Amino acid sequence: MKRAQGNMRALVLGALLWSALTILLAGCGERLETVRDYRRAGIEAMQEGNYREAAESFRHAMDYYGTAKQDKTETDILRYLGEAEFRSGRYEEAAACYKQLLKSDSRRAEYLDMLAVCTVKTGDAETDAIALYQEASDILRKKQVGLPDFHLDALYSLGESLLQSSDSNERSLALRYYREAAEVDADNPELMARIGKLLVASGDTDSAAEYFSRGRSVLEQRLSEKGLSEEERSRLDAQRRELLMNEAVRREYAGEYREALEQMEAIAAEYGSDDPALTHEIAFLKSRVEILQSEGE
Repeated sequence: MKRAQGNMRALVLGALLWSALTILLAGCGERLETVRDYRRAGIEAMQEGNYREAAESFRHAMDYYGTAKQDKTETDILRYLGEAEFRSGRYEEAAACYKQLLKSDSRRAEYLDMLAVCTVKTGDAETDAIALYQEASDILRKKQVGLPDFHLDALYSLGESLLQSSDSNERSLALRYYREAAEVDADNPELMARIGKLLVASGDTDSAAEYFSRGRSVLEQRLSEKGLSEEERSRLDAQRRELLMNEAVRREYAGEYREALEQMEAIAAEYGSDDPALTHEIAFLKSRVEILQSEGE
């Protein structure tokens, strides 16, 4: 009799445990489905350019994880959340995401670079941004993976910030970072243009000419390729026009007014003269050339 009662209690306890486990699993399944729904909604909003809405969806997805141990899905959502916050201009919120990723995932170059950009955008300590960028650079150099777009974005953001400094050492640091990047990505016309403009500003117009020439050569080679989409061709052609303008300005800074005028007029002939900045430059250079002619040069 006692054995029968014991068996009955065991059966009842087992049934209760199974019932509880079934409810728990059903709850987990519903929770994960809700997380997937919010993640899907966030990605759709990102694709439509609704970054604030996307961030809200990703935050709801994160809330459903609570304080559970982070898994790959949660890391994935946190990455999306950081990008959505960044694209919406909420740099402090984005920075918080990348700080969390650096702690919970790993010291990945992408997280370091994005945090560096957020640091610059929020006006926090520039030394912190420099340290983050340098760590990312070291990681990429060891992996020998070139310069991903996120690293170039960090370079340009940090470089622009350093160039605005009144400290000549920081401006020199920007040039050093640009040149280090050029050693890895020598066929990047935007990078060549940025180095050239920095050299012009520092008075080294001869070295600037070399970088502008390299950038223009790359662009003209790409523009000659067949199969380019109209959008890509338009983008490359716009870069080429800007580089030609930079070259003309370099000549102006070097005192080569006649050559600069000829190049500006060639740009106007090829691309049109409806740009006020271009017409202003042409008018200024014409006046300079007239003065030189009147002085007998």
